Amino acid sequence: MKKALIGFLMLFAGIQFLYAQSLPTLPQLTERQARLQRTGTWTLAGWSLANLAVSGIAIGKAEGSARYFHEMNLYWNAVNVGIAGAGLLSLRKKSPPPTLSSTVKEHYTLQKTLLFNSGLDVAYITSGFWLLDKSKTETTVTRQNRFRGFGQAVVVQGGFLLIFDVTNYLLHRSDNARLHHLLDKVSLNSNGVTLQF
Repeated sequence: MKKALIGFLMLFAGIQFLYAQSLPTLPQLTERQARLQRTGTWTLAGWSLANLAVSGIAIGKAEGSARYFHEMNLYWNAVNVGIAGAGLLSLRKKSPPPTLSSTVKEHYTLQKTLLFNSGLDVAYITSGFWLLDKSKTETTVTRQNRFRGFGQAVVVQGGFLLIFDVTNYLLHRSDNARLHHLLDKVSLNSNGVTLQF
């Protein structure tokens, strides 16, 4: 019985040791967050540049609503390239070593921003469907084509952005438990701040 108890305690201690080794440190967590942001920003830049290239080539030969589809894609993705470029430049800036407070603030601010953007994406998609519906009531073929093409483009771009923002939100949210574990190591008491390792 003693051997079984000692074996169980050793196994339990070993599992705890391995679990503690798998938990990230603050620098590891902030590096993961930065890597996710870089990957997301490069994904947006790649999507936008591909759309600019395809629509830039296709608009010359397109007719009817397809021409307006590519025209809106050019407008939309010119803005997205600007946003992605600004994001990539901001990620290159040297910043001071992160504190626990700054990491928590940045982590949750980014999640709130991604949720807000997801709401905007739903509004974009809804607007695109409204444009598609409006195209059916227009009296001239040119206006029908314009509303149809613009609507299709806005639905496609809004759909991509919705998938992009929700995916990024879920990826960043998956670090919440790790961040909370780091926060649990800090406690305040009458003697000051205590860090547990």
